[in-house]
Amino acid sequence: MRTVIRTACVALAAGAVALAPIAPAAAATGAQNCGTPVTYGYYRQWRDVATTKPEDREPNVQRLSEVPPEIDIVSVFATKPADDPDFWVALRDTYLPALHAQGTKAVFTLWIDDFATAPVADTAAAYDAYAQQLYDEYIVKWGVDGLDVDVESTPSGTALTRAAGILNALGKRIGPRSSSGKLFIYDTNMTGTHPVFTRTSSSYDYVMLQAYGRGAQTLQSTWQTFASRISSCQFLPGVSFYEERGAHWDDTLDPFDTSRAASYARWQPTGGEKGGVFAYAIDRDGKQPGDDTISTTDYSWMKRLDALAKSVDH
Repeated sequence: MRTVIRTACVALAAGAVALAPIAPAAAATGAQNCGTPVTYGYYRQWRDVATTKPEDREPNVQRLSEVPPEIDIVSVFATKPADDPDFWVALRDTYLPALHAQGTKAVFTLWIDDFATAPVADTAAAYDAYAQQLYDEYIVKWGVDGLDVDVESTPSGTALTRAAGILNALGKRIGPRSSSGKLFIYDTNMTGTHPVFTRTSSSYDYVMLQAYGRGAQTLQSTWQTFASRISSCQFLPGVSFYEERGAHWDDTLDPFDTSRAASYARWQPTGGEKGGVFAYAIDRDGKQPGDDTISTTDYSWMKRLDALAKSVDH
């Protein structure tokens, strides 16, 4: 599970390279041969110089626009616009143009609770209207290129029905079931048997597995829980960098070549290929456990992960 300091996040996906093919809703599932894999990274908004709160802004030295093009998808692990207006203005007016110029698209992440506890009536029409509201707010108003749902809890009963209903309604507007060209991503630390996923799996372009702290030998069994519903080209396992005063996942310990992160980049599902690899807290790229200083990064780990993942036979 992620160490969460703020709510919500933004993700970015690049068009500068030929990304792994996305299986349409009715396409075959399971292990597939894919195109160029995706390299994806979560960037923490509250460590950007443009963040709203002075107590966070004071020590910050990094800008989202400095994320290198090797990162095909960058998720700004973020706060909603009302809570961080300065950052969102910078995102829309400065960062997105720079990222788009290098082939990067933006996706904003919402928690499953945003759907399960949405203030709407439990009718198909209400779910559809709420999905349109989300589309208008984040994609139309702020210019991001899609949405991501982070599932780290399990709603039940009416909450499950509501969450699945809104997500499926949103899937008519973004993702592989739509014709919008906007991305829809499922992000989780759980398995493919999760009731939200089993009810909404055809809506997503990619599935991000938060496999922090786990050996690469465990990925196959978890992938198998998703394999009946998505293509392996949609499946990305992920590791975490060390956050200041955060969990010691030990995914990115030096040296790079023997790290868990490198083993994830090399891993492939039995009989096919994965869609790529991701890392959380890329603004901490290169930090070793116990280093709580705030400083710039050259993204050397992410660049090497990208090169390694793309060098694996495809």
